[in-house]
Amino acid sequence: MKKIIVMMLSMVTIFAAQAQKEKNPEERGYRDKMMAEKLKFSDEQKQKAKALNEDYRKKMDELRKKDDILVIDWRNQMMELNKKHREDMSALLSKEQKAQIEKMKVEHKKMDEIDANARMEKMKLRLDLNNDQVEKIKKQQSEMREKRKTIQENRSQDMMKKREEMKVLIQKNKENMRSILNEEQFKKMQEMRKSMPRKRRVLS
Repeated sequence: MKKIIVMMLSMVTIFAAQAQKEKNPEERGYRDKMMAEKLKFSDEQKQKAKALNEDYRKKMDELRKKDDILVIDWRNQMMELNKKHREDMSALLSKEQKAQIEKMKVEHKKMDEIDANARMEKMKLRLDLNNDQVEKIKKQQSEMREKRKTIQENRSQDMMKKREEMKVLIQKNKENMRSILNEEQFKKMQEMRKSMPRKRRVLS
């Protein structure tokens, strides 16, 4: 019975990882190509990056085919493959390219902040929020982002545990929002969310 449960959990984890990797391979390939162009990869770097990616995919495929190992062992091996791949790819970059990546991260963070402020302004108008409510919501959203980041980056937990923690976090956020908004505002917010397209995020 224990072996069956372990096998089922292993299959769930493997399926989730496959879904995440193969969700949109065309988009991932396009993103990698754009990144190489932005960093001005030399022909040698392009060839080495291609070889590293092919080797990484081959080893991941081999790992997915293993059905006789525990979930924790499978996860540890996957983490090691991911870590080595990141290190190998990073070793290809020059100091200038690494500095450019850091600059791009800062710019991306700034764009995220601009988007978040724009969404907040839209929410303020639609829900007729006062300044005190806006500040409380900003604080709540900032805390939730940090907690979500901590959950996602926790490599000691498997995907199922992360999902459980995310559900608790989302429920807590909903309760906090209910305490900040009045009944009419909360009801209107729920209606707004129902009309928005749903996005499904896979935890890594």
